[in-house]
Amino acid sequence: MNAISKIQAGSGVSELTDSYAAGVSAASEALTGISGRTPQVLIVFGAMRFDHRELLKGIMSVAGDIPLVGGTTAGEISTGGFSTGSVVVMALASDYLHCVEGIGHDMSSDEAACAVEMATDILSKGSFDKDASLMVFPNGMGGDGLRVLDGLHSVLGRGFEISGGFLGDDERFQSTFQYYNGKVYKDAIVGLMISRKDCIRTGIGVGSGFESIGNSFVCTASEGNLVTEFDHVRALDLYKDFLGEERSARLPGVCLEYPFGLIDPALSTGGEELFQLRCGLSVDHAKGTISLAASIPSGSSVTLTTASRGDIIQGARFAAEQAKACLSGAIPRLVVMFSCVGRKLVLGRRIQEEAATIKECLGSDVPLIGFYTYGEIGPVNKMKPGFETAKFHNETVVLWVIGEEHSGSPATAVVRP
Repeated sequence: MNAISKIQAGSGVSELTDSYAAGVSAASEALTGISGRTPQVLIVFGAMRFDHRELLKGIMSVAGDIPLVGGTTAGEISTGGFSTGSVVVMALASDYLHCVEGIGHDMSSDEAACAVEMATDILSKGSFDKDASLMVFPNGMGGDGLRVLDGLHSVLGRGFEISGGFLGDDERFQSTFQYYNGKVYKDAIVGLMISRKDCIRTGIGVGSGFESIGNSFVCTASEGNLVTEFDHVRALDLYKDFLGEERSARLPGVCLEYPFGLIDPALSTGGEELFQLRCGLSVDHAKGTISLAASIPSGSSVTLTTASRGDIIQGARFAAEQAKACLSGAIPRLVVMFSCVGRKLVLGRRIQEEAATIKECLGSDVPLIGFYTYGEIGPVNKMKPGFETAKFHNETVVLWVIGEEHSGSPATAVVRP
């Protein structure tokens, strides 16, 4: 990284068998990217196979007692691309950024209250900056993603910039771990608030590649994450009718290929219906219900969607281009990537193409870290008035990018939509 950069970031990855050694190796590699400076924060994503306490001990043995956030995944992403059974670490250092971390507990008991606790914890450590950016890493098995956003919005406001990914457990769908300041937690939400000077800009890109197959129906009964009826018939029965007998035989796995699109009336204008994707996690054939990663409220309009592998890769390109446009010419200095585990499973052998497409757009030498998630958070378009409120997504890639203005150009305040 250029020594005169206002932001220095480095990423590291390790697939070593020993947990402690893997932490040492990945952290050491990450620190080489910040020219010997002490990092302000570490972002860490690790596979479930590790002894997580030993992993973090290894990282802290190299980096010291500094703020650390992250957790477990359904696949890791670094500057080198996709990896599995690995740990990825990003180190960030800058005099132009201020980073504050926070945590909320007992997410599965009350998702909104947990989110409020995390946001309040962050705000208790400094004054509120309406132009800051929040990244969140919730327990991916902790409940309704919409409730997490309800809690965050109640504290920060609906226009506040929020992105993030729900942590995974290598597709076991049982329990995830959160990393916070060198310790391992369960059933928590970890957050990182980043404030910046005016010469620094953030960009967020959101894309999926999934399109409606042209139908529309109404959720007529649901209980939290559980959908019981579409159009006054059992939800699973209607879904099977759309899928057909051959595809229905592959339930619930086929849900990844045909997620629901929750039509968002607030963002659907001019005849164009915009939606946030909802992926089925499990089905109950006897009761005819479908369990989702986030709720579809009763009365909501829904469509069925699908995408090819090529469409999914194009969705990643769209997200990268959108994030780059948000920077308004600022030079990208680091990328954090949140991509749904469903995209990973559908892409199969083409999995490396997703990160490669993003790097092609934002810069092959720009440090990148990320993971495959159980749900994503980000605005549909942070630069478009009315579209800047963070939403919960499935089958989507969300990119958070930070950049600095060209050297010698006048500092320009970031204009918020």
